[in-house]
Amino acid sequence: MLELVFVYGTLMRGNRNHRWMLQDNPGAEFVGEGWAEGVALYKVTSGYPGVILEAGSRTRGEVFRVDQQILRRMDDLEDEGDLYRREKVAVSLDEGPTVETWVYLWNRVPDPATRVPEERQPWRSRRSRGG
Repeated sequence: MLELVFVYGTLMRGNRNHRWMLQDNPGAEFVGEGWAEGVALYKVTSGYPGVILEAGSRTRGEVFRVDQQILRRMDDLEDEGDLYRREKVAVSLDEGPTVETWVYLWNRVPDPATRVPEERQPWRSRRSRGG
């Protein structure tokens, strides 16, 4: 069974973990770019972001169609159930409908000062920014 998943950080195209998602498994298909509704982006460590549910917010990212094997690998990478928890959210695609996708929500309370405003999105890994 294939699933839709919304990525907003290091797993996005051009960021450092994107190759990991595709490694040894061409079962990930890019669907499109869009905004996750009701989700706010935070810089939770120096190297990666996290999102939390927050009414009136939205986060820029990418949607992929993945198989169950990739979804399980993503659960492992995201330490699902501890650091992150996987839940469904609505994503408005730039070129298409609004779709329901999985997203990995930060399972901690972020520092409000680390919120990434919409105009500074999408997230880019330090390495992909030339740094």
